[in-house]
Amino acid sequence: MKKDKILDFDSLKIDKRESMVDLVVNKIKDLLLSKQLLPGDKLPSEFDLAKIFSISRGPIREAMKILSAFGIIEIRSGDGTYISKTDKKIQFDPLLFSLIVNYKNFKELFELRELLEVSIVKLLIKNAGAKGFKEIEKALLEMKERLLSSPNRDYKAMAKYDIDFHIVLGKATCNTLVEKIYNFTLDLFKDSVESTYKNPDNAVKAITLHENIYNALIEKNIDNAVKAVEKSMEQWKNYYK
Repeated sequence: MKKDKILDFDSLKIDKRESMVDLVVNKIKDLLLSKQLLPGDKLPSEFDLAKIFSISRGPIREAMKILSAFGIIEIRSGDGTYISKTDKKIQFDPLLFSLIVNYKNFKELFELRELLEVSIVKLLIKNAGAKGFKEIEKALLEMKERLLSSPNRDYKAMAKYDIDFHIVLGKATCNTLVEKIYNFTLDLFKDSVESTYKNPDNAVKAITLHENIYNALIEKNIDNAVKAVEKSMEQWKNYYK
C-alpha cells in the first residue's frame, strides 16, 4: 500500500477570495500540473487535508466529489483516495470548474442540465448501438416497476431509479467525457429529484415523460426526442418549484 503523498505545504496558501471548494479543487489541479501529484499517488485523508488547508471537512468532501466526477481521483472504500491512473491526458478548464462548482444557483444549473439533456439525446441517437438501446429499455422497465411498487412510497428509492435511467442514457452516448460531466450534473440534482417524488402522484407522470423520451430514441427521431426532453425538464422544474 502506498504511503500518503507528502504535499508542499507552502504551495497551499489560502486565497480568501476563493470559495473553499474552489480552493481545494484548484490546489489539487496545481499539484497535478506541477507533477507534485502523479497518477497512482495516494492523497492524505479527508481529515488531514482539512488540517492542511485549515478549513472544515465539508469543502474537502465537496471538492473530492467534483474531482471524482471528472475521473481525476479514485475513492477506494476502506483504503483511501488516489489520483486516477489513465492513459488519457487530463485536461483542466478553469472556467468549466468555476461554473460547475457554483452550482447553488438553481436557475443556472437547471439551464446547464437542460442543455446537457438535449445534447445527450442527440449524441445518443448518433452513437448508440443495439446494446445501448437495450440497456435503456431495461432501465426504463426497472424504473417503471420500482416507481409503481416502491414500499411506503420511498421517495429516495424512487429518485434513484429515475437518475439511474439517465445514467444509462449518458453511457449510451459512447462519449466518456460527456458521460462524466452529465453524471456529475445528475449527482448535483439528486436532492431536488428526490423532492419531486415526495408527491406520490408524480411517479406516474414521470413514467410517462420517460417513456416519451425512450420512444423517440428508439425511433431515432431527434426532433421528438428533444421535445420529450424539454417537456420532461419543464415538468420537473414545475414540480420542484
